[in-house]
Amino acid sequence: MSFVTYENRFEPHVTIHVDGCNQIAKRGGEHAYGQGKYENHATYGEAAEYATNTGLPIRYCSFCKPSHAS
Repeated sequence: MSFVTYENRFEPHVTIHVDGCNQIAKRGGEHAYGQGKYENHATYGEAAEYATNTGLPIRYCSFCKPSHAS
């Protein structure tokens, strides 16, 4: 299972998703006005490390509920 982070600088936060989450697909993998970006990660650990290194508050998608146990 792989994971995706969404980094939003307009509303400062980074969200961790499971790859294939319908919330990503709903937006076509892009965000309006270039206010955010998506990054793919092979593991939950890589996604969590990336999220931590942004210095932004971390959120976890309430739809796909990513976790290291997945």
